[in-house]
Amino acid sequence: MIKHPLYPSSPFPTQDGAPRLALSGADGTDHSVVLEPGTRLAFTVGPGRWCLGHTSVESRTERTHHPCPTGAAAERGTQCGPCFGRDQTRLIHDFHRSGQAPPGLRDYLMQPHWLYVAGFAHGAAKVGTAAAPGKWRRLAEQGAVVASYVALAADGRTVRVLEDAVTRECGLGQAVRAAGKAAGLASAAGAEYDAGALAAAHRERTARVREFLAGVLADAGIEAAPFDEDWILPSAAEPVVAAWGAGRQHAYPHRLDGGTHGFTVTGVIGQGLQLGLDGLAAPFVADASVLKGRRISWTRAASEAPAVQDSLF
Repeated sequence: MIKHPLYPSSPFPTQDGAPRLALSGADGTDHSVVLEPGTRLAFTVGPGRWCLGHTSVESRTERTHHPCPTGAAAERGTQCGPCFGRDQTRLIHDFHRSGQAPPGLRDYLMQPHWLYVAGFAHGAAKVGTAAAPGKWRRLAEQGAVVASYVALAADGRTVRVLEDAVTRECGLGQAVRAAGKAAGLASAAGAEYDAGALAAAHRERTARVREFLAGVLADAGIEAAPFDEDWILPSAAEPVVAAWGAGRQHAYPHRLDGGTHGFTVTGVIGQGLQLGLDGLAAPFVADASVLKGRRISWTRAASEAPAVQDSLF
């Protein structure tokens, strides 16, 4: 079963920032496939979506994943009802209002946190937070094309108060759907948001947020990040963004949450997977987030290639 597609979605840092497919075997053992360029994946997706269990937090650097004790079907996202209720990480998002957190999670939340603004290929943008040790990884798993850090807070409570203020005063949401991120990366050159337009829009948004923050940072005990602290795109994402900018990247024509697939991985951006199909030169991009909680079996198949023609310029 696939636990996490590509960059494992977690608020905690890991030692290795390489994208990977995290799997749980039928015997309960965990393993993963590192998605280096040229990695071949071929699998059949079984029916249904299954509970991935829950997480407890021991400290800012330690956590424990607990498999679902009953192997139940997923009811809320990728969890059954009981596992959702036991999951400590869900308390992160309301801690600044409730003040409630078990000791380990409180330790995690009381370390420095960054506030960032991120932009995506289809023009959407968001404000978000990242614990200091996971500063790079958090944006990598988000699938941002451009991003900037705009403030450094003393702890997770303060940064979330600031995040809500930016949402309220600057109109930036705190979530962007994975399907939209992937769909935007398949846009043709000359679309409303090409690389230049996205960069310009991001600069304008970031300047507006920084101007707003300047009036509240001193009173809130928050240190402003250096103006030139922009996030650097991971190397695995570079071919995806380059193909999008050139207008030669197509949407993968099959849904990944069912059926049989076979392709070669050529790039990864967040939960978006760039892939090559046999016999075709142009790359494709797919939303791999739909694989989370799915049971797969490995095969030797190849995805059916559609008839496509790159635009000529």
